[in-house]
Amino acid sequence: MNRTIILNIISLFAFTGCTYKKNPDIIIVNESSTVFENVFIHSVHSSDSTNLGSLGVGERLKGSFVNTDPNPTDGCYVVRAVSRSGRQVYKCIGYYTNGSSLNRGFQLTIKNDTSITKEW
Repeated sequence: MNRTIILNIISLFAFTGCTYKKNPDIIIVNESSTVFENVFIHSVHSSDSTNLGSLGVGERLKGSFVNTDPNPTDGCYVVRAVSRSGRQVYKCIGYYTNGSSLNRGFQLTIKNDTSITKEW
């Protein structure tokens, strides 16, 4: 009986532990004193970016990365935020392999002197 339960648990982890998500979610939080006019997201190999719009002080944006690279490769996801004054945040986060993400989502928190990434 115990052996059957253990084999079932191992099988469950084997089938669900390495599931990939095509388009992981991103949450971008602005805890800095800068207003960003445009926030772009894309995969590092793609020239097609999605503009999530502007991000004010204390605001948050939500979107999803879409890997439009026709040849599945390995790489990271890019967030680029640009302010009117010229400040730019460029962050490569997460990882995808063979075109599929190893993460379900990310949160990027922009502060005055740094940016913090959480992955899940």
